[in-house]
Amino acid sequence: MPHFNLEIAMNETTKLDGRQKHLLRLVVQGAGADGWTPVSEPVFPLMEKVPQALIELERVGDEGRGRARLTTEGESVINAMAWLGA
Repeated sequence: MPHFNLEIAMNETTKLDGRQKHLLRLVVQGAGADGWTPVSEPVFPLMEKVPQALIELERVGDEGRGRARLTTEGESVINAMAWLGA
């Protein structure tokens, strides 16, 4: 059975909601070779609500767009979600 370190730098009682889980999956699906995923202007504020321990988020330009990629902890959470079928 695989072992995933789910201790992340956030309150232990914090639980990801469905939207945050979906956004994490989108980061994985849209990632380029460098691991970064473009984030549109409407989605950027939603990404800001995902725990910073799970994603790196950067603004790009002045138009409200940006880019995101998973942190090591975020990758662990994605792997655990896949393993658990969440």
